[in-house]
Amino acid sequence: MLPAANRLKSTADFGKIFKYGKVSENEFLRIKFIKNQKGCSRFGFIVSNKFAKKAAERNLIKRRLRAAVGFLLKNVKPGFDVAVWPKAALKKSEYRMLVDNLKNILIKNDILFVQ
Repeated sequence: MLPAANRLKSTADFGKIFKYGKVSENEFLRIKFIKNQKGCSRFGFIVSNKFAKKAAERNLIKRRLRAAVGFLLKNVKPGFDVAVWPKAALKKSEYRMLVDNLKNILIKNDILFVQ
């Protein structure tokens, strides 16, 4: 589970990301990120009704995204707020592919330490 300190919750925080953030995407994910003045990086997940009509399907994707971020969290650089949107291709992919794509997009944007 993702620690509370690493979660984006408030509408104001999401608003800052939407207004001032930089966008990056790949085949499965889109992220929007901005630097923050906090000592840790925070992540928020957005899965809309357009992605999946059933709440159970949306919640499953959010749980997988949180687990993937939790897995990569020890290598994430501090000081970023990141919003993550899944794309439709993610519905048919496996968890390992999700983790690999998330890792690649974070490395590409210098949010994750390269191992």
